[in-house]
Amino acid sequence: MPNPQFRLFDTHAHFFTNDIARYPADASGAREGRDVMMARLERDPATAERVLALWNACGVAGGAAVQYNTVYKTDNRYTIDVADAHHDRVSAVLILDAAAPETPEQLRALTGRHNVSGLRLFGYPDAAGEYPWLDSPAALKTWDVAAEMRLNMVVMYAPGAPSFAALRRVAALARRYPQTVIALDHCGWPGPHGGAAGTIGPEHLELVDVPNIHFKLTQINLNRFAESAIDPADFVRRMVETYGAGRLMWGSDLGNTKVSYAEMAEQAIAATQLLAEADRHRVLHDNGARLFGDRLGS
Repeated sequence: MPNPQFRLFDTHAHFFTNDIARYPADASGAREGRDVMMARLERDPATAERVLALWNACGVAGGAAVQYNTVYKTDNRYTIDVADAHHDRVSAVLILDAAAPETPEQLRALTGRHNVSGLRLFGYPDAAGEYPWLDSPAALKTWDVAAEMRLNMVVMYAPGAPSFAALRRVAALARRYPQTVIALDHCGWPGPHGGAAGTIGPEHLELVDVPNIHFKLTQINLNRFAESAIDPADFVRRMVETYGAGRLMWGSDLGNTKVSYAEMAEQAIAATQLLAEADRHRVLHDNGARLFGDRLGS
């Protein structure tokens, strides 16, 4: 049951459909295996109708449709169609190859025609352990267009562990584009090591004085803490004490994390229980709505 005291805004929901004739799926490289992913897509799709029904049941005012790399890679058609059809509730966060020569103009055109609030960059380190796809000369042309179009930049680097190599590049980009909000998926992978005191390590502390870097707290984080016997509420309190309540926002990871949506909402609310009430509202709703919902209804 929704908690009437708290409205939610979901900054990290993956939408996908079993209408593969209209929206072809490419599940190659899926963590659970291609065949398992395709069976799940057919059996339990996260369509707009299903997701919005869950939002209505759980007190979620709106959210961001984050392109699901596992199913669609850089084919953003379903994400865009969902956001356009439900522009009062959903904005689109696309995935494109930042270094591809066609991406800057493609991003400009898509943002001009559709209900787009952000661009998500996803990738792995190279052989030297570096992340040049974030800030190569070609990628910077995409960052220039994102800044021009006032888009949020969402960064998802892999594998899922704290990385000086990735986060120092992100910090440099944030300083280069001070008017652009950079949102780190899954909070940039804080490590559940050594109990609650170890969850915010030196890699993340370098971001304290970079105010346009924000953090998306998702179910992946909450699951990792549960597996490591870390109280998520302690982590959330430390994040707010470290960065301020204006830089942390909730996202469910719906469609990718096998926890019921009602449980995700309940766990998110519980994770903020050590915060002042005003800060709870910021983390659960206000920050996400400000960044990913400011164009809704337009």
